[in-house]
Amino acid sequence: MKILKILGIVWCSLWTLCGTAAPPAAEIVEQIGEKFAPDRRVVVYDVEADQVNDTLCLLRGKCDRTAIIDSLEKALRKENIPYMNCITLLPDRSVTDYPEALVTLSSVNLRAQPAHAAEMVSQALMGTPLRVLERHEGWYHVQSPEGYLSWIDESAITLKTKEEMDQWREAQRFIFTDYMGFIYAAPDETSTHVSDLVLGSILELDPDQKSNRKFMAVQLPDGRKGFISRHQIRELSDWADDPLDPEQLEKTARSMLGVPYLWGGTSVKGVDCSGMVKTAYWNSGIILIRDASQQALTGERFVGEEWRKCQKGDLLFFGNAATGRITHVGMYLDNGRFIHSSGKVRINSLDPDADDFVGYPCLSISRIKNRIGTSGITRVSEHPWYFNRKR
Repeated sequence: MKILKILGIVWCSLWTLCGTAAPPAAEIVEQIGEKFAPDRRVVVYDVEADQVNDTLCLLRGKCDRTAIIDSLEKALRKENIPYMNCITLLPDRSVTDYPEALVTLSSVNLRAQPAHAAEMVSQALMGTPLRVLERHEGWYHVQSPEGYLSWIDESAITLKTKEEMDQWREAQRFIFTDYMGFIYAAPDETSTHVSDLVLGSILELDPDQKSNRKFMAVQLPDGRKGFISRHQIRELSDWADDPLDPEQLEKTARSMLGVPYLWGGTSVKGVDCSGMVKTAYWNSGIILIRDASQQALTGERFVGEEWRKCQKGDLLFFGNAATGRITHVGMYLDNGRFIHSSGKVRINSLDPDADDFVGYPCLSISRIKNRIGTSGITRVSEHPWYFNRKR
């Protein structure tokens, strides 16, 4: 098979140099992508069709969905196009033994490509479970719980077997509910810091150390041990069972007032617009899909001109009125006011008569609370990456 792949690539290069027009197979590859993988932020579909000779087409690239590859092959057979399938199905063999991972730092940057200079597309918090797809020179291609794809530095995660992740999902765990804080080496806030923490970090009980009335003994995903103040944490399963509370959404969002805008940021250290609303909802046990343009397709939707019927927690989407392209999101509070990250996290108004009115058009509104459990809106308690059983 390796020899066939090499020969196919060589033949493909010669064909390209000859300036031959794109084969019909290329059109089919594109059509399958548009139908089954329209959003490449959540599906790996990097496939090309190269004509090897007059009778054979070479399929190469990567894809993480067997069903998509099956659909592509079916479409090629229907058109009687001979092909050789050299597509790499992800996860690949390099990560077979360790298909999952946990984030080991308070917040880590996720990149579009496996390089520190690449665009930061998102972040992940300590204790976030990840699906591992492939490895490349010290970087791992991963998928986060909301389905977002990115690359992460290997120093920021600990790889886990399926059995280890099952144990983690069954273990007693805690979520950090304070804004920022630390894990201490001893049950004393004057002791050495083991790690910093941000709102939403997940820790595991350490059964080998003794907790006391003020401090809980915990361990980090990479095995480091320490102590955390009890008043800063809640038991994860209890927290995940809380009903969605609009007042809590507002409290979390307001706690970020003044936090600087950070492209790709989803932690209280820095947030972009969709990262701000995602963080507010995460602290209420709800996982939102990552980007504003994706979030705008979720929930109970109505047009922006109807903003006067908004309720606290509704998402407001702004953008280009001529094209309908969504470029910004905020969260509604009350009386026409909304909170958003633009330069920094701040509050503005939709009311043209208000002093803090913003002039860019509100294109649409999504109500999240009525659509929990639908596409792009998931309770942590119902997500199989966090709990082994449906709760």
